[in-house]
Amino acid sequence: MQKMISKIAPRFPLFIWMGFMIVALAFIIGFFNSQTAAAYFSESKAIRETTLLAERAAVESTNLWLPYFKFLGLGMVLGGIVMALRVILDNLMQTGGKVLANLPADKRPAMPNPPWYGRLMPIVMMLGMLVFIIALIVALQLASQARSVFANPLPAIDAAGAGTALLAQVQNIHATSAWLVPFKFFGIATEFLAIAMGLGTIAYVLKAQTEMLKNGVQMSRSSKKQEVEPESVSAQAPAGETVTA
Repeated sequence: MQKMISKIAPRFPLFIWMGFMIVALAFIIGFFNSQTAAAYFSESKAIRETTLLAERAAVESTNLWLPYFKFLGLGMVLGGIVMALRVILDNLMQTGGKVLANLPADKRPAMPNPPWYGRLMPIVMMLGMLVFIIALIVALQLASQARSVFANPLPAIDAAGAGTALLAQVQNIHATSAWLVPFKFFGIATEFLAIAMGLGTIAYVLKAQTEMLKNGVQMSRSSKKQEVEPESVSAQAPAGETVTA
């Protein structure tokens, strides 16, 4: 799985660009929805409750699903950042391996492994994306119900009695929206957690590689010093004497 993630991670610019386009599209849809709302509320209540029911239904349904569509795009941007951090981490590991390859095999320290949260970073990112997708699907279902509810005049909605299908739809819209809003923020928090895990992993690997390179250089210098000392002693010894190391 980690190898597959390493192959997908270099495509992070496409991921970020797609997320940006979704957010931009959400802005355009929101602008046109605001124009519909402005035209609706510019009329008298009598006209709004008779001939502009479709406009009210469109405004209310769009207000339900559009924020979650926007958060999906934002989640893709954050997911692209996580993928970029994975690329940086992979490059650090490859560079450290190339540096170690210049040291003698018997004096070469082992490459430091990433911490456990570094391996969980892409999984946490995908969990956040799953949250956004689920939230958008639920929001689209609520938007469909809202379009059906607000196709009725407001007095009819207010007068709906207990046990009626209309009141059940209103109840479901409010009840689901109550948990769906914090659910999308849970997705945002999950994406930021993945970013924090990526930054923490990079800091850990940089520190470990710095210590590893220091130890490797010291070991290399000490081995060279041990090779030079017998030669210098032999050169200083008087002629005819044999120096044993």
